[in-house]
Amino acid sequence: MFLLSGRILSLFRLQVGLRCALSAALLVTLCHTSAHAQSGVDSTGTGGRHSIQGRIVFPSGRRGGDVRLKVRLESAVSGDLSVFADSNGTFGFRSLEAGSYAVIVEGGEDFETTRETIYIEPDITSRIRGVNTLRTSRPYTVQVYLRPKGRGDSGAEARAGVVNAALASVPKPALALYNKAIESARNDNDGKAVEQLKAAIALHPDFALALTNLGIIYMKMKQPDNAIEPLRSALILTPDDYVTLLTYGTALLDKQKFSEAEEQFRKALQKNNASPSAHFCLGLILLKRQDLDGGEKAFKSAVEFGGDEIAVAHKYLGGIYWAKRDYKQAADELETYLRLTPNAEDAARMRATIKEFRAKK
Repeated sequence: MFLLSGRILSLFRLQVGLRCALSAALLVTLCHTSAHAQSGVDSTGTGGRHSIQGRIVFPSGRRGGDVRLKVRLESAVSGDLSVFADSNGTFGFRSLEAGSYAVIVEGGEDFETTRETIYIEPDITSRIRGVNTLRTSRPYTVQVYLRPKGRGDSGAEARAGVVNAALASVPKPALALYNKAIESARNDNDGKAVEQLKAAIALHPDFALALTNLGIIYMKMKQPDNAIEPLRSALILTPDDYVTLLTYGTALLDKQKFSEAEEQFRKALQKNNASPSAHFCLGLILLKRQDLDGGEKAFKSAVEFGGDEIAVAHKYLGGIYWAKRDYKQAADELETYLRLTPNAEDAARMRATIKEFRAKK
C-alpha cells in the first residue's frame, strides 16, 4: 500500500512544494481619509476586492434614529477611512485589500468608543505553484454593540482605548521610514521596502510591526530563509499576534519544518479559528504525516471558512476520499473543484479522473 501522501500527490501531480506563501496583500496600502455621511458606505477602499459590512447595535436594540455615529476603519499600515452610520446603524467599506483592520465606532458623549478587529484573509492559493484558482471578492460582516458610558468615564479614557498601540511608542524617525517602506511595497518596489524596514528596525529594534512586515515582504519575494528570523523576533515581542503566527508558520512550512509550522498554525487558529489559510496549511502538514482524518477535517474547515476562494482544498479532499476508496465522494469533490476553477491547467486530467471514479463500484 502506498504512503498516503504519496498516493494523493502522485494522483494529482501537484507541484506545490508545500508552498502556501501569503499574498502581499497583507500589506494594506496607504489611503486617504474619506467620509460619506448620507450612504454610510465608503467606496474609496485600499485597492482590493473585499468589503466589510457592519451594523451598530444600540443598548436595548433600539435604532440609531437621529444619532449618526462616526465609524473609522483603521489599519496599522494605512491612514483611516471613515463613514457615518445611517439611521439604521449600518455602515460599509468597499474595495479593501487583504490584511488586518480595526472597525472603531466613536461613541460620542453617550456611549463608549468601541473597537472590533477584522482580518481579511489573503488568497493564499493564488501563490501555489501549478494551480489556477479564481480570484473572488468576499464580504465580511461585523456587529458592534454599544455600551452607555458609566459615571466617572472620561472621553480621554475612551479615546485611549482605540489608539494604535503598535505605533504609539515608535520614534518618529523609525515611523517615517516604516511608512516609506509601506509606500515602496505598494508600488511593488520590494527591495527598497526591505532596506527601509531594516533601517526602521535599526533605529527601533523592538518595532514588532516592522519585523512582521519585513517577513511578509520576504515571503512575497519567495525568500523564506530571510523571512524566518524577523518573524521569530516579532513573535518574541508580540507572541499572540495572529498575522505574525500565520506568516511565520508559512515560512516554516515552505522550508518543510513541519512540526514547528504546525505549532504556529495551531496557535494562529486559537486566535482566529475562522482562518481558511491556517486550516489549509495545517491540512497540508497532516496530509504529509499520513493523517487522513486530520487532513480531511482541516481541508473541510478551510472550505467552510474560505468558501470559493480556496477551491484547491476540494482537490485535496478528492485525493483523500480516493485514498479511502470513497470514489463517489472523491468525484464530487473534484467536480466542485472544476466548477470553481473551470480553466485550471489540470482540468482535462481532472475530468478523466472523475470519469474513472464514477465508473468504479
